[in-house]
Amino acid sequence: MKQNIGYFNKVFPAFLILLLVCSSVFAIPKIQVNAAIGDPPTIKINSPVNNEVLHTKEIVFQGTYSDDNVSMEQLLFTAYDNDTAFSDSSLVGDNLKGDKWEIIDNGTDKTWTFSTSRLTEGNHNISIEIKENIPDAGAMIDKESVTITIGPLDTVRPIITKSGIELPDKTFLIGEDFTRVPLEAKIKITVSDDYPMTNLVNKINLTSAPYNPIIVMFGANQVSGTTKINDLGKQNDNNYLYEILFTPDDPVYWKLNSTYKVYIDPDLLDDVKNPIYTKTFKFTTKSEMSESDNPHGHYLANTNMCAACHSSHEGGSDSTLNGVSYKDRFKGELQADPSSNYCMACHDGTMNAPMIDQIDKTYHHNNPADYSGGGINELKNAESCTSCHNPHTGWSEENPNLLKDHFVYKHEKLVPERGLNTLTIDSLETSCIECHEDNSIYDTNKYPNVIKEVFSYKKSITAEGTLTNNIITPTTKTISDYSLCLRCHNTEKNKNIESYYIKSNSGHFLVSEGNQPNLDGSYLKGAIPCAECHDTHGSNNIKLLREKFGNVKTEQTFNKSSGAWLPSEERDFCLKCHNNSIEMYGRIAQFKELNAIGNIIEGHRLVEDKDTSCSSCHGGESKSLIEAAHAPVKLP
Repeated sequence: MKQNIGYFNKVFPAFLILLLVCSSVFAIPKIQVNAAIGDPPTIKINSPVNNEVLHTKEIVFQGTYSDDNVSMEQLLFTAYDNDTAFSDSSLVGDNLKGDKWEIIDNGTDKTWTFSTSRLTEGNHNISIEIKENIPDAGAMIDKESVTITIGPLDTVRPIITKSGIELPDKTFLIGEDFTRVPLEAKIKITVSDDYPMTNLVNKINLTSAPYNPIIVMFGANQVSGTTKINDLGKQNDNNYLYEILFTPDDPVYWKLNSTYKVYIDPDLLDDVKNPIYTKTFKFTTKSEMSESDNPHGHYLANTNMCAACHSSHEGGSDSTLNGVSYKDRFKGELQADPSSNYCMACHDGTMNAPMIDQIDKTYHHNNPADYSGGGINELKNAESCTSCHNPHTGWSEENPNLLKDHFVYKHEKLVPERGLNTLTIDSLETSCIECHEDNSIYDTNKYPNVIKEVFSYKKSITAEGTLTNNIITPTTKTISDYSLCLRCHNTEKNKNIESYYIKSNSGHFLVSEGNQPNLDGSYLKGAIPCAECHDTHGSNNIKLLREKFGNVKTEQTFNKSSGAWLPSEERDFCLKCHNNSIEMYGRIAQFKELNAIGNIIEGHRLVEDKDTSCSSCHGGESKSLIEAAHAPVKLP
């Protein structure tokens, strides 16, 4: 026994040495096959920075990485929130839950981006991990962390406090639908935000490929130009103000007698990545006529101007002595007031006067089509240009489009025998000259209570939409901001749109607290303007419906050129705004998704019949599209 033990003590050390040598020889090739070769991967978070406070729903993380061993497909990026993994770059489709990963390796730069909208308000310790995703290999991992705070999401986004035209003398015209704009004018907007916009300033001031947030369109063509930004600093209300000025490139100046549309880029962001509430407006440049306050001439000083429209010796049988024989482009198809022909003699682009916007479209305000009953798109008796415009009034900033004016006055007593049964008189309803043949009523020195009013047609920048008392019948309500339209579109005359517009429970009636503006800085506190859905002078759609909706430049169009409304067409029309993307007055219309067979889902009762129209539920008492469009019923 002792001999065996002695033999083992002699042999075992030699055997152990041999075993170690063999194991090392055979193990080395296995390690070389399965283990990673080279440096381990690294990752870095560039933004957001540590301890940054963010006030936006979508949080975007960006950074760089390095790895010299494997391809992008063999790398796995994982996001952790307080050490709990909640997203990684291997997820696709519905598994991403709205997250987005983008890994880029162009040979020299390796970058990664991760965006998510799932983080709630409060503090978050976010870690981004990079891992070599190689089966049976030794794990090689790197991780970087950043602490951020998600603040309240109702923090003010950038808003446009002023927008308009800067004249050569530095006068700033604020508003919309400017006319007679000089060729040397520039476009200016003022942006306000509760955070600095240093990134915006830097982007605009780049020497190479500077950013231009003001988009100007002439028809289908974008006008090139340069943009400058002026940092006005922090104001007393603790907001930061910035003036942005657009000048068309030399030698591409504005063209005479031309209409331009101005959009604000919706991708304009502040430093915490909040997007701007965008707006739009249009303007028309001047003609070659000499500067004056009246584009049609001084009639008292220049009697020849009268002859452009009237003929003393060859006038027609009416008292206006209309003598011009010009036939406009509609020729005999329109049974219009002759003034349409006279206006279009110059305003069709052939003379020294601005061409009427949208005049090349199929339908116009003065050739409405009757689709009711068995209507077949026959032209009806048209309204004349002078039903909305007064060619004899002078141009002014308050009334640049020469909208029709009228006199409103308080009569001293009732005169029932003359049909005067109310003390408040509107000259358009009760003509002054029926009683005052010497026109003395227009003498404001003799009758100081006479007030000259201009019919209003306000749009998204200036409209407030508040209910006011009707001039003639103070016990009834109207909206004076849209008096130009509602003067005809009321119960007495045509389609009682006014009755829909004064329904405060309408889904298109905005209500804000007191005098507080909407989120986008606008003061609309009532029905949305007519112009949000209709083009005034022309459209290829029936009812003069716009072909493009919203206040952003878009290629998406709406088309409805004839016939009765099908349920699918109603849906198409409504969903042009109710698509969870179009913003109006700081609000996004709720998105109601359609499934594969056209049923409305998500928030709606499931409609089994795909032929059910929007108006069948939202059309109020009439169950009609006209009521659904102007005063949609909000269902519980």
